[in-house]
Amino acid sequence: MLDTKTIFASRTVWANLIGLAALVLGLFGFDGSALTMGAVEEALVQFLAAGSFIASTVFRILATKQILN
Repeated sequence: MLDTKTIFASRTVWANLIGLAALVLGLFGFDGSALTMGAVEEALVQFLAAGSFIASTVFRILATKQILN
């Protein structure tokens, strides 16, 4: 890892932020009734969170650049 990049250029950081946002929305009882049914919406938020954390792990393994502060 000789190259560097900014924190906002990191796919890992973005995947973690998306997952965190999905979890926070679920914890605060995001009302998605205008979008979908209750159980379906909750499952979708959990699926999004799980997918983003899996993606962040894959992105970290594939990373070739170091994050620069």
